Amino acid sequence: MSEVIALAVEDVDMEAGGVHVRRARVAAEYKVPKERSRIRFVELIAPALELMQQILKDSAGYERTELEVIQRDNVTRKKERITLLFRNSVSGIPWSGQNVSEWFTAHLKRSGVAHRGANQCRHTFASQAISSYVPLEWVARQLGHTDTTMVKKHYGRWIPANTKSMAKIVSEMMGF
Repeated sequence: MSEVIALAVEDVDMEAGGVHVRRARVAAEYKVPKERSRIRFVELIAPALELMQQILKDSAGYERTELEVIQRDNVTRKKERITLLFRNSVSGIPWSGQNVSEWFTAHLKRSGVAHRGANQCRHTFASQAISSYVPLEWVARQLGHTDTTMVKKHYGRWIPANTKSMAKIVSEMMGF
């Protein structure tokens, strides 16, 4: 969630259908991702693109904020003037990891779903993508990994009950 709450209007490319991940909010500081592979372009699937359009609309009145972003050496600080996307709707204060955690916990409770961390959404996405035959390389790139090792080991689990008919998918791909 640290990368999501650090997204800015300037990171969104609706024409290309995604967002550029350039920073993360860790504790109370903004930092570039610790690994170069984590600076990336993330393609948004259809429901996320729809949501991003609404988020951009909602953030239209937000002012640009000057942030200090800690660079990879953990010493150098670079100033960025950006319009953060995720803020408290009342105070205008940018979201923190704690805010997301509290909101997510309350949302789960209202929905009658057992508690889990918001980061489980990442795991669910990976598992659902794998069970839908999405290439592991694409999933790894979306998650900011250089190869598929972490996806296979930690994030993605094949869920047979959620797996679509491969023959049907191949037939569609081949135009049958």
